[in-house]
Amino acid sequence: MFQRSPALSGLLRYLIDETIAGRARTLKSFIVAVDALGRKQDFDSASDSSARVQMGRLRKTLESYYAQNASRAVGCIYLSPGSYVVQLGSRALAYPKLPPLQNVKESPIAEDAAIASQPAGSVQTSIPFYRRSFLLPFLVLLVISLVAAATYFAQKKPEVVSVYRSPILEIIPVNTGKDPQAGETSRRIASLLADDLSRFKISRVRLGTGPSSTEERNYSPHVYRLYSRLVTDEKNVTLYLNIDDAQADILIWSRIVVMPPEAEKMHAALIPILGEINGKQGVIASYEAVQTRNRDDGGYPCLLKYFEFVRYHGDKLEDKVAACMEKPVLEPHLRGTMLGLRALFEMERKGAAADVDAAYARGILFARAAVIVDPNDSWANFAVANLSYLKRDCPMARLYTQRTIAANPNSSAFSAVLAGFAPICDYPDAEKLLDQAIQTQSPYVARARLQLVLAAISQNRPEKIAEIQDAELPLSAYNRSNFYLTEAMIAASKGQRPKAARYWALFEAAAPRQSKTADDKLRNFVLVPAVRQRMMQYLREEGVTIS
Repeated sequence: MFQRSPALSGLLRYLIDETIAGRARTLKSFIVAVDALGRKQDFDSASDSSARVQMGRLRKTLESYYAQNASRAVGCIYLSPGSYVVQLGSRALAYPKLPPLQNVKESPIAEDAAIASQPAGSVQTSIPFYRRSFLLPFLVLLVISLVAAATYFAQKKPEVVSVYRSPILEIIPVNTGKDPQAGETSRRIASLLADDLSRFKISRVRLGTGPSSTEERNYSPHVYRLYSRLVTDEKNVTLYLNIDDAQADILIWSRIVVMPPEAEKMHAALIPILGEINGKQGVIASYEAVQTRNRDDGGYPCLLKYFEFVRYHGDKLEDKVAACMEKPVLEPHLRGTMLGLRALFEMERKGAAADVDAAYARGILFARAAVIVDPNDSWANFAVANLSYLKRDCPMARLYTQRTIAANPNSSAFSAVLAGFAPICDYPDAEKLLDQAIQTQSPYVARARLQLVLAAISQNRPEKIAEIQDAELPLSAYNRSNFYLTEAMIAASKGQRPKAARYWALFEAAAPRQSKTADDKLRNFVLVPAVRQRMMQYLREEGVTIS
């Protein structure tokens, strides 16, 4: 089986060598693509997902081998999802989903549905997927989703198209000065940045100033360059980071990061700045939002308009997003993302709170289509997870929470929102999600602070609220309401009853006039009923009067 695929044989041999050498736990997909798959160091890691695709093929091929050679398998080698460490274990431990009979193969769709239908930690039975009656609704929904995806992308493209495409972030090789010991550290930092920054969809990331492709020459993308300088001493590594606009030749961002020399700790030190660079409200997104403000293209400008809508809301912004969401998405790496965002947009629109079921019905079609178009897209998986929690579809919620975090573990938005929802479905890594969200938080996003508060309350960990960073009163009315609600919850967690009551009163006063009860007021910001009830209960327990 492996003799027929030299690429998979070489990848498995490489991973085994790295595991034996003790380096596999620090591997990133960028390093695997370059060292094991022969990609050049200037390849575009945002659009080239070869490492993740080949890892998926490798896991499937190993599983297929042991499914067909069960009687000869004393010990099995396997790779856990999201890991590059090769492990050895019994067949039951390595491949618990395999049926006891030989030569039984399941389709990927059946496997996904089977995983989703089981409680966390359970073992799948050997009943054929076509006999599992609970899968019928899933298969029907799958067909509908395929139709939605086909309809979405079958729109007639105009003969002449002027499209503003996503920019490129070039990571310039780290300058180590005259320090001969810094070479390996430099390479490790560059690969961490290239791999982790590419998980965000704001810019396409590549290492080095490689030659432009034919596609790039045709549309002349905006280019940003990330320069870094490394200074090492006996205890720490100091990294000086700068981003400039290559066209205008001006500096737009800079940071100094002090990191320990250990690889795992070094990665942890870099995580908080990843979103600041390439996140939805990071420096490049803010800079690009100005460039695309007067454009109404689908795809990348629409992505930025959606993020602006999430921050500020407003009828005019909503209309602009609704219009651009209908337009074709010409960049392949954004198609799954835009379908996922369209699913979330259906839940964000002004009428969604009044008719959640109708908004969900529209949103889930786009969410399902998104994961079909791009199963590895973080926004696509996040949309399915989000909507699954809303309907308490816990098996699917747990599965797509895992997939979202695997696709982008460094997004403060994903970890904060999912950490708040996780207790609804007893997600096993809920506390880890909240800790991760606290680590990657940004004080500039009012809604993200509210999500952190909700997560801490939902997990019965009010002590984590003290770790939420302070923020100033936002300018927009929508964000001010978020701010008042967040401050009320924070004050209540600290036992500051008068302050909590004052901020709650400000929140109520800012709510729309048609909102009669506290639940009505909260529904404009928190769609899940269980989370709203938990919030009101918590405030009442802390002595705040809730109507």
